[in-house]
Amino acid sequence: MATASFAQRRSTNPQQSNSVPSTPHQHPRDLRFHSRSPSPSKTLGHNYPRSAVPGATYTPTAVKPTQAFCRFEASPEFRTRRMPYLEGGELPLPPPTEEPKPALEPGQDEKLSGDMRELYGRLLPTEESEERRRKLVQKLEDILNGEWPGNEIRVNVFGSSGNLLSSDDSDVDVCVTTPLKALESMCTLATVLHQHGMQKVQCRAGAKVPIVKMWDPELQLACDLNVNNPLALENTRMIKTYVQIDERVRPLAKIIKYWTKRRILNDAAFGGTISSYTWICMILNFLQTRDPPILPSLQKMPSARSIQANGQTSVFADDLEELRGFGKDNHESLGQLIFHFFRYYGYVFDYAEHVVSVKEGKPIPRKEKGWDKSNPLEKEAHNRLCVEEPFNTQRNLGNSADDFSFSGIHKEIRRAFESLKDGSGLEECCAQFEWPVVEKNIFQRPTPKPKPILTRSASQSGRPNNGNNQGR
Repeated sequence: MATASFAQRRSTNPQQSNSVPSTPHQHPRDLRFHSRSPSPSKTLGHNYPRSAVPGATYTPTAVKPTQAFCRFEASPEFRTRRMPYLEGGELPLPPPTEEPKPALEPGQDEKLSGDMRELYGRLLPTEESEERRRKLVQKLEDILNGEWPGNEIRVNVFGSSGNLLSSDDSDVDVCVTTPLKALESMCTLATVLHQHGMQKVQCRAGAKVPIVKMWDPELQLACDLNVNNPLALENTRMIKTYVQIDERVRPLAKIIKYWTKRRILNDAAFGGTISSYTWICMILNFLQTRDPPILPSLQKMPSARSIQANGQTSVFADDLEELRGFGKDNHESLGQLIFHFFRYYGYVFDYAEHVVSVKEGKPIPRKEKGWDKSNPLEKEAHNRLCVEEPFNTQRNLGNSADDFSFSGIHKEIRRAFESLKDGSGLEECCAQFEWPVVEKNIFQRPTPKPKPILTRSASQSGRPNNGNNQGR
């Protein structure tokens, strides 16, 4: 009878609620520690034993895939900060004790303009250098289209390589445009470039604008690549348009860029100063404010706008046939322009009250932008240098320089003005900055001191101690 009851109980076991685990065979609990390897039946849709609802099915939680290791991922680059943190180094520069020299003397102007033309000729890239850049762009486009055919991959130069302000030693900045989202993975791009013979490949996927850095051993060119950054292409196209409006713009911009490089004032990412693009915007806004102006505001001109390849009207005036000759009423020479550039940003421009704005074609009040001290919650209100990005006008290009860096940059601008004012010339103005010598702390063995003379105590010598220890 007992046997029948036991069999009956076993036969009814499968009809129990699924919310209660079925345990037909009991085994002693194994209390030994085992590694927690994933259950092989976890993803088979088995009933979850702890469910409060009969028949409920456990749905496994999706596990976030771990990112594959990228062998080309590089740690952030380290460079020496250009402006050191010194006591009082963050304070604004005082106003001049007397009015800065208003103009160059005729002889100084003639010599300075001649020196600028000579230096400009040396800074121009050679035709051989330009040809190597064109070959690199075509080479990269062939590599990428060969790896991912049918994805409309285009390689476009931007920055100095595309706006006519490059030199022979400039890196090539390229932007890859494609609807293929997989190519936006910097590690994938780095791997493909390495497979096709590129050297010194580094992936900076965590940067504000992710890039891949590489070196082409065949063409002897360094290159930085990013993917689908249309704003960089529009910026480049607009700067190139400005450069071609007046024949004085290109030499002036190239020489001031050369000065920033020699004085190490163009390293926003690591040196704590400001970028070359920021300097270019300051140059353009200066030329827009000359009397009469040499450059217009292309974004404010309603006419002279071409139709782009996508069928849309350009967001800024770009018809050079109509734009050339805009500054014909201004007869300032190159020497006068560079002299007044340093005078303007060294002594005239009010950084506490105004924002540099290429879009508006004039300095605009900080209060109008909301970047003034009366708006303490606005982060840009606390930056001493405010340069409005022409397209993304809520971005301040000058915020890479803190108070210490800006004071140092301001001193360098005044130093350049003093060099030109005194007739020291362009060579002294653009003299290579020399890092101060840092003395190394060398360990020096301390001077040996005479050895101490050890004497025996009274207890050790056996002499009486005059009863000092009585009662012990």
